[in-house]
This record gives sequence, C-alpha cells and structure tokens, in this order.
Amino acid sequence: MKQLSVVLILLLHLLTTSIAYQSSEFFPFYSQNDTQNFKDNEEFYSYTSLNHSIHRRQLSLNIHTSQQARLRITPSYIILGPRIIRPAQVVSISVTILREEWNPMMVKALISNDDMAIANVEDICMVNIPRTLQMHIPKNIRNGTYRLTIEGRLVTGERKFYNMSQLIYEQKAVSILIQLDRPVYRHETVIQFRCIPIYPDLSGYFHTVDVYILGPSGHILRKWENQQTTAGIVSLEYPINDAPPEGTWTIKCRVMGYEEKKTFEIYEFYYRKFEVNVTVPYYLPIDTPGIGGIITANYTTGMGVLGYARIVVRARNMSMPYDPRGHPLPDAEFDRTTPSYTTKINDFNGVAGFFIPISVIHTLLPDLDGNEILITAVVHDPWWNETNNGTTVISFYRPGTRLRFLGGPSMVFKPRMLFTTYVAATNDDGTKYSPGPGRYIRIYTDTDRSQTQAPVDYMIDSSGIIRHRFLTPADPTVTFIRLRAELYDRNIKVQGSEDEQRAIRYLSPSNSYLQVTSSTETPRVGDFMLFRVNITQYVDFVYYHITSAGKLIFTNILPMDGSRQKTFDIGISRQMAPSAHILVYYVRYDGEIVADSMNFHVDTSSVTNHVNITVNRRKDFTGNTIEILAYTSPQSYVAFAGLGLVQTRLFPPGNHISSVMIYDELYSFDRYSTTSFQHTWYSDINIASNRVFFSSQSYGYDAGSTFNSTGMQIFTDVNIKAIPTTCNRYGLFQCTDGSCYPSQLKCNGILDCRDGSDEVNCNINITTVSQYKFTPLYLRLWPYWERELQLDFMWHQQFAYPDGRVQFRTTVPNTIATWVITALAVSRLTGFGVVNVPYIYEGTRQFFIKVEVPPIIRLGEQIGARVDVFNFQTYRIEALIILHASDNYRYVNIDRNGVVSSFAPKLTDGDHHVLVTLYPNEVRRLYLPFVAIVAGEVEVMIEGITGVSRDFFREVIKVNYEGVRNFYHTPTVLSLNNLPRQVNEYDITVPQHFILPIANTWDYVHGSATCEIFISGDVAGPYFLLGYDEWLNTDNLIQRTTAPSDSGIFDFAMMIYNLRYMLQGKY
Repeated sequence: MKQLSVVLILLLHLLTTSIAYQSSEFFPFYSQNDTQNFKDNEEFYSYTSLNHSIHRRQLSLNIHTSQQARLRITPSYIILGPRIIRPAQVVSISVTILREEWNPMMVKALISNDDMAIANVEDICMVNIPRTLQMHIPKNIRNGTYRLTIEGRLVTGERKFYNMSQLIYEQKAVSILIQLDRPVYRHETVIQFRCIPIYPDLSGYFHTVDVYILGPSGHILRKWENQQTTAGIVSLEYPINDAPPEGTWTIKCRVMGYEEKKTFEIYEFYYRKFEVNVTVPYYLPIDTPGIGGIITANYTTGMGVLGYARIVVRARNMSMPYDPRGHPLPDAEFDRTTPSYTTKINDFNGVAGFFIPISVIHTLLPDLDGNEILITAVVHDPWWNETNNGTTVISFYRPGTRLRFLGGPSMVFKPRMLFTTYVAATNDDGTKYSPGPGRYIRIYTDTDRSQTQAPVDYMIDSSGIIRHRFLTPADPTVTFIRLRAELYDRNIKVQGSEDEQRAIRYLSPSNSYLQVTSSTETPRVGDFMLFRVNITQYVDFVYYHITSAGKLIFTNILPMDGSRQKTFDIGISRQMAPSAHILVYYVRYDGEIVADSMNFHVDTSSVTNHVNITVNRRKDFTGNTIEILAYTSPQSYVAFAGLGLVQTRLFPPGNHISSVMIYDELYSFDRYSTTSFQHTWYSDINIASNRVFFSSQSYGYDAGSTFNSTGMQIFTDVNIKAIPTTCNRYGLFQCTDGSCYPSQLKCNGILDCRDGSDEVNCNINITTVSQYKFTPLYLRLWPYWERELQLDFMWHQQFAYPDGRVQFRTTVPNTIATWVITALAVSRLTGFGVVNVPYIYEGTRQFFIKVEVPPIIRLGEQIGARVDVFNFQTYRIEALIILHASDNYRYVNIDRNGVVSSFAPKLTDGDHHVLVTLYPNEVRRLYLPFVAIVAGEVEVMIEGITGVSRDFFREVIKVNYEGVRNFYHTPTVLSLNNLPRQVNEYDITVPQHFILPIANTWDYVHGSATCEIFISGDVAGPYFLLGYDEWLNTDNLIQRTTAPSDSGIFDFAMMIYNLRYMLQGKY
C-alpha cells in the first residue's frame, strides 16, 4: 500500500512539473533588463515615446509568471454583479446556475451598509438560464461602507454558496451643468445662472435642487432650497452690491447629496476715459516671421482716440506667474530693468496695425521655445492730456507633428484573431495634420519571436486618423507584439513624430480564445448593432452581457449551433449611452472561463433633443430688435444666452455648453471601466473643438481582468484570478507579464515593461505644447475692458410651442459688438439637448448715436451734450441730429468763432437741427449746448435720423439749485393703542420768508425747500422707496453715510422692519 502511495505521489509530481513547464513557456522568466527574446533589442527601445493613453481606471490583477498545475474544476455558478452603487439606481445582477443538481436554486441578493439592509431581492433560478435580479437603491443614501451579499440555497434550505464583496459608493447619480450669463462680473451687476441636472443618458431630472452662492471666504451668501425643476432647469439670479468682496465666488448645486460647483471672478471695476486693447495671436510658432497685431483705443462711447501711441515689447519672467492684478507690472515707459523694444505711431486715429520682425524679438529673448513676451500699447490723448495703456501676452511654441496610438501603449491580442488599432496624426497645437501629396503613415509590426510583417502605408485623409487591422500570428510561442508608426511627408520621414504600441497575449493555459467584434462603426440609439463572435473551439453556447456606467443592461445566451463563428444583433437603447461594453464568455469542459469584451460609444443623436437657432433681421431693419426662431422637441423648455465674441475668445467656450464638456461629464460615470478609443481635436492650444470615438477591443489580459474592465465583478466557485507575485513584497510595481520594475520607472515616458504597462494611466499630455506653462487666456488682457465685464444679452427661457417652435423678439444692446448666441433645451420625452454650433450675430448697427450728459447739474448751468455719431455702412450718408424741444430747457446759440457768454447766453426754444456728413466707418463727435430753466427732473431728448435708420436717446437729468443742500430729519414715535391720533406738532425748520430782513441777503434759495414723509410700523409696514428689493437706509432717507454707529443702527432697524413685514405677509 505504501509503495502504491509513493508511486501515485511521483506521478502527481511528474504531472505538476510538466504542466508548470508548459505554462512557463507562455510567460517565460526574465529579469527587468532581460530582453534577449526580442529582435534587435536596441532598435526595440529606440522608438519609445510618451504615453498617450486615455485615462481609465482598471484594477490590476497580478499574475504569476509560471502557472501552477490546474485541476479540472467545473464552475457551479457564475454571477455578474456591480462594483458601484449610486443613489436612486436600479441594480441588476445576472445569475447563471451551471450544475444540474442545483435545479431549481433560490438566490438572494442583499446590499447593506453597516449591517443595515438597503435593498434586497430573492428569486428562483433554473439551470443554464441566466436570471436577472433587480434592486432599487433609495435616493437618500449617503456615504458609507456598502457590501453586496449573494446567497444560494436549494428548495430544501441547504445553502450551496455564499459570496460577499465590498462595493464602491458614488454619490454622483446625475450630472449637473451650471451655466452663467457671463464669465466674470463687476460690482453693481446681477449674476444670472442656470442649474441643469441630467442623467448619463441625457434624460432630464425633474425633482428638487438645492442652490447656494458662496463668497470668496467660503461662507454661504444666499441659498435656495428645494427648487423644483418642473421644466428640467433652475434659473436664478443674485444682485451684487456696490462693494462686493473681490475674488473667486462659487455657485453650488446639490442633487441627491451630490454637489457640483462652478467658480467665477468678481472685480471692482471703474470706468476710464478711454481703453486700450492690443489684439495679437495668443500662440505663435518659433519659426514665425514676426508678430502682427492691431491696437485699438476707444472712449466709453466707442469713438476712437486721436493722438499718438507707442508699442513696447518686453520678455516675461516665466519663473513667476503672470498676475498683473495682484502684482502690478512695471511701467512700460520707465522700466529700465527689463530689455525692451519700442516703436512709435505718430498719427494714431483710434486703430492702427503694427508688425515686429522676429529678429527684434530674438534680441530680447534668444530662446523662444516655451517662453512669452509682453506687448504694451501706450496711447496718449493730447486733447484731454490723458495716457492709458493695454498689455497682452504672446506665447511661443516649437511646431511639430506627432502620431498617437489611440488606446495607449499597452494592449492585448489573441492568436489567430484580428487586431485593430487607430493612429491619429496631430500637430503640436492639437489641430489635425492636414492631408497632402506624399503624406502617409507607415506601420511596422514585429514580435518577440523575430516574426516581422511587411510595413503597411496608409494615406492620411481629412479625418486625420487611420485604422490598422491585421491577423495576429498563430504561433503559440508569440507572447508580445510591437507596433511602430512613422509619419512621412513627401516620402521623407518626419523626425520625432513616431509612436509605439505593444500588445501582450491573452492568458489562457489551454490556448483557448474568444473574440467579439462589430461591423457597426457608429452605434445609434434605436438602431441595431451587429456583433460577431469567434472562438477557437466548439462549444454549445456562449453568454453575453451589455453593461454601461457600471450597470447591467442586458443578458442573453447565444447558441453556436456547431459553429465557431456566429453573428448576432442587439438593439441599442438609451440606457447604454454614452459608453457601453459587451462581455462575452464561455466555460470550457475543464472549468476554464474564456472571456472577451468590447467597448463602444453610443450616439444619442437619433433621440437627443435637437436645438436649432435662426435669427430673423427682416422685421426690424434698424437693428434695434431681432426675432429669434428656435426649433426643438415639442413642449421643451428652451433657454437662450448671448455673450460677446471677445469674452468667448478669452474664456472659451464662453457660456456655451460644448459637446466635449458634455462627454467629459457623462464619461465620468464610467471611470471604473475601460472605454472606447477616443481622440479630441483642438481648434487652438488647449481649446477643444470636437471629439471622435471608435470601438475598442478588450484591455483584459485574462478572464478576471476582462470582467473588471467592463465595470462589473464576477462571483463563481472557480479561481479566475491569477496568483500574485512577490513584486509588492519588495516595493516594486508589476508588469502585466509578471515581471517587476521600480517605482521610479512608472510614467517616465519610456516603455520599460515589454508590454508597456508601466506607462498606462499616466495622464501625460499628448502634445509637447500642452506641457508648457503658458498664461491662461483670461489673464492676458490687462487692464480689463469694460466690455469684457458687461457684454451679455438675451438671457431668456420659455416653453416651446406644441410644434416645437420658439419665437420671440429681443432688443439688441446699442454697442459695437459681435454676439455668440447659444441655446439648450430639456424635454421630458427627448431629454437634454444643446445647439451644436452657436450662432454668431453681428450686433453693430449700421447707424446709431451715443450721447453723454451729466446725471446731476445746477440750475442755470450750461450743459454740452456730447453726441457721437457712427456710420458702419459701406457708403457716405448724411445724418440729421435733433435736440427736441422742451419747456424745461433752452438751446444755447453759438456766436461767431464759438464765443458764448457764460452769464447771458443767447437762448432759443424749439427743436435744434444739425446736419452731419459721415463717410464709411466714420465717427463724428458733436456738442449740443443747452441750459435747464427749471429745477427737478428734466428729460432730454436727442434723435439721429438717416435714410435707413434712426436712433433715439432719452435721459432724465436731475437739476439742483445753487448752494449747499441741507437735510433735516425729524423722527417721531407714535403710540396708537386703540385710538387714532392727529399729529400737527412737527417742527418745520425752514422759514416762510427766504430774504432776511434788513440784511437784504437770502437765507435759502427760493423754491428749493421740499418735504417727504415716511411711515413705518407693524400695521403700515416699511415704506419701499425705490422698489421691492431696494430698502430705505441712511443714504437715501436722511443722507448720512453708513460709517457712524447711529447710521448702522438705523440700517439694522430698517432691515428688521423689512424682514418682519415680509414674514407677516408671507412674501
């Protein structure tokens, strides 16, 4: 008996050794620097490049370099469950019972938090029939340690399996988009904003939202709780007082415990007599011939400044951040510490162009790569003897072209299966590499067994991306494949443009493989997507699941019908948007699970709320108003916003919600799984324009990582995870093939692992320009323009008509501006949608006038109304400027040579006409003198008329008497207990006679005495002087400043009365 035991032990040892030897050939032992299995080792590492992989979060499964002997174990069950839970989520679990003896099986699933059940479900499962269990997660759950428990019992009560795993809790159940009417604000303006909560499939959220506004110190200044989103949008506003704290303010929107924040700046801004702006390219290559730009200097009305200008060029110190507001710049004219170049413009008429050769720039800054220069324009107005300046920043970069493998440097291949990858050709500023004659991409493919395929050339088309597909070698000894892409221009290799991608063979001890592919290039909601499954051995059926955002969407069985290839289709639903995965697997007779997955982007354009904008100018040819026509889904709530083009350029994309912003937000729900190939194109450096997607094959190198790459987790009674190695024990990281490397080699830009896994998830920028620390665009314009803080209009929202049409008229601001109009819509049927391309509208009118008059004057004072007349037509016009007649003022006649008597001017009544001739794009300034003859409020009316348009100006001027105004305040407290009271004992301090007796002097100006009575109390309530939102205070009631303590107490008392009155009235 002992001899028989010894023989059996020897046979078992021999079998184990043989299996271990065979599996060691799959992943042979080698040290970190051992690369003798590669062909031409020096060439293999000579084309290393930066990692350009998209960010993906994937749990690394450590594998052992020599697989241990595997016993034949057939799984009894396979359960696919989530790894993430969110509030208000429907959790689906797929249960498949494989053992015949367990028919039927009672399966119970439970999600708990600290021994408290959150959701549970129980159902009967049959053998070989996938069963989906669903649980509804409450929407009021909060952060904690959540666990998923799955238990299986027979009908007799015998427990056959019990699994428990910890879940990842995500508070984010919906995305919240926050839209502002403008990017920056100044004092005494109104903040208008919208909160738009949406689900990952772009459907609307129609429940409550909490909104907060936080000041720079982080304190809550205003809150709106339980705002109902019956229309899918919450639109609010917050007025800014005259002395707000400067700095970064925050708008916070909260939905189901998740908070989304958006920050903006508030500055204290005051008008200057005129403003100077320098318009230049933001970024220039170092091989540019020079710098060309435009200088503009305008008064507040928009009229150009006449005088002379100087242009000063200086190199910026890149060691310090550019913050001219916090750290003022040295004066450009008197700075002697920084080398500079100065050029003059003697005849400056409001706008002038300039050009500075690059040789001059090299004298100031020899090395332009990655550096910046300051260009300052100093404009002097000799008429007002005033000088102002404007500064901007220009960044220099080294131009170049690079190739990028979509998906990153590390992939997985399967022998005798198709391998598909994509290569993008981009310029260093992120734009597309334009096609041309002799421009193509050459791809080399070789393996670690010296098997080299012939290079393949692909011509570059307008898309800028090529697809490379080939059949992987059938040799089972090939464990690595290396792809190298090179760019050629006119048949000459572009140096420094190459990129490299490596792939490791899928881990299967039995050399069994499965691959799922699709011929549908653009899956759309409502269409069918065709899939094809290829397997290397005959099986009866395979299982497949559709997942999205960590949720199980669909489960089914695909019969193979005696074939190793099968094509099937699946209907694309909205629940799969925007990123979905298909997981396919089968179970071998020896218990091995062979799996594969594919990631694909779901296009929702077929069901998305489409929004289109049309501007009708033909109902008002003057340009004062325009008609907006928008078309969207019926009964949608449509919101519009307009912003100046200058703000859109400085704060891209302005207040427009671009598709790239939406993709970034929605793809955050799928951050625990791998996603499809994607590439972002840029219109300029760091300004994303659009994004393209391509279906990608699995990143999983074994069954366990394949399941994890879809955002799900598997429960079974067989071990599908590889055995950990000793890398972590020695403080080392592990490559996918099992070898180790030190932490210093992680994300160093060099592919140290043979499979390139050391450069995965490094988030390294795809272009060299992206690594520069250039000044943000919104900081480049200094000092700030008033236009930068004020240009916005058409903040409007309304429901669409039953036919999906929106029609309204709006007034265009009377200013020189180009407007960028955007719109978004939310519908209960089609969800959220936004206009793809904002509408650009030129709002500058062909003819208009700008009038400046003082708001407060003295009785008898001569006023010259300053009228600027603008002609933006292409031909000469004659404009008639009219000062309309009034009983409250008279026109001052001008004598010869402009002589006017200050004390006895010649006055005339009636209308006064001035005829002005204006050439194309000309601005003329007129002065219309008049004298107010009565005190109080006087309305001034000035009109400009031409053959095609007319403009009208109306302003109310307050006319005060001569002298110093005195204010007398007499407070009286009355007790009205059950009895009315007549008050007649007020002390009137103004005497009836204004001429002092005998002295023959005036005590006060006759007619200037006025009296106002204000009543406030529990019954009458506060007296609203200027409106519902403007209370009485010491400034507008008793004309005292708020600095003394008595004024502060008065304001506090008025506030208490106001709040008490509103509380009693339930306002």
